[in-house]
Amino acid sequence: MKDLSVKLGSLTLKNPIVAGGGPLAGTVQHIKDCVDAGFGAVVTKTASTVWYLQRYPRPLYKLIDYKKDSSNPYYTPNDYGWMHREHNSVYPPEQFAKIIKEAAPYAKEHNCAIIGSYSARFMEEWVEIAKLYEEAGCAALEINFCCPFPPEGLAKSEDDVRIGIYYTKNPDEAVKVIKKLKEFVKIPMFVKMSPDGSNFEQVAKMLEEAGADGVTMFANNKTLRVDIETGKPVAYGPAPGTGPGVKALAIRWVAEVSAKCDFAVMGNRGASTWQDAIEFIMAGASAVQYCTPVMIRGLVYVKELLDGIEKYMERRDYNSISEFHGMAMRQIYSNQDLVDNVKALYAEVDYSKCTGCKRCSQVCWYDAIKVVKKAIIKKQHCAGCSLCSQVCPVNAINMHERDNDLEHFQAMASAHPELLPEYFKDGDK
Repeated sequence: MKDLSVKLGSLTLKNPIVAGGGPLAGTVQHIKDCVDAGFGAVVTKTASTVWYLQRYPRPLYKLIDYKKDSSNPYYTPNDYGWMHREHNSVYPPEQFAKIIKEAAPYAKEHNCAIIGSYSARFMEEWVEIAKLYEEAGCAALEINFCCPFPPEGLAKSEDDVRIGIYYTKNPDEAVKVIKKLKEFVKIPMFVKMSPDGSNFEQVAKMLEEAGADGVTMFANNKTLRVDIETGKPVAYGPAPGTGPGVKALAIRWVAEVSAKCDFAVMGNRGASTWQDAIEFIMAGASAVQYCTPVMIRGLVYVKELLDGIEKYMERRDYNSISEFHGMAMRQIYSNQDLVDNVKALYAEVDYSKCTGCKRCSQVCWYDAIKVVKKAIIKKQHCAGCSLCSQVCPVNAINMHERDNDLEHFQAMASAHPELLPEYFKDGDK
């Protein structure tokens, strides 16, 4: 049995898979169901203090580019898009605290941390709800500085828009909230950030210095898709979206913030498979939140995620997640590293495998390949981009390191050698 436990700030979770805030955990029974499913922690559905966010928008989910299999009703593709319109909890935070209080003993009994998610407008609201959630039995808080998005046209006062994403876009105000909350609650606080913000390393550092125990990267931001058969926008217009396609951006920021800050980072947005959890963890994430993938597959999917991670650890001979946590983050090259330590490449054909299909010549944009029965690569023209080797259907192209940069510079300029800068010609620079 492999050790799947992780440290999330001062918390120890039995595994790194966390139920992301949303419909998965909006009622007492749903929270208990998430506990039974095997999550290491459960983030509750966000409760907020603005009337319209408790009622609108009405729940509407749209799966984009979602391929189904009529012969297998449980088939779920790994590549799809998701757009949704979703209100916060219909229960105000002071009422949602009662849901947490009822579910908390069951979660604690089964070694599952409840992380209470909420959003507020005024400092008094932030403080009172934090105290209520702590008293109700939350192991930690997720301070939602992303969703809700204040719906344009529904706010009854300027104060109504000082909620959710307002704090990501105004980090100085976010810092004030965290500092104040630290005066009143002892449980850890994780800030949920919006991908619509900027300077994430700087903002995360500000939050860390203010007393936050970590950040969640990210909630969803608004996306737009169009049905080209009708000309209508999907889901009536811009709506929060996610899917596997946005994973790379989230992982990038998880790595950069993890390297900059000495606190926990939870990955979110784009994680869909167990392999995604490994990627996020290797990039520096302490835990990984899943919501949409579980919503479309059912709670049975949690066991599949955990089984996948455990089998991976057995195959790679890892005994604990700590052995590969941050592994990739520590190996990210700087621009200078790329210059100093990465050699130029060139491609070479393995004629015992080449079928002469011409696929490689179609993707070579440096005019280095022609096919006469089989592929011929001119080394003196090859820029070493490696695209040909990746599209080759029979893996007949291998990449090798060049002996010097001069050959590479000359290959890059082989179409117009007379225009090659003088300092490239002698290889001094």
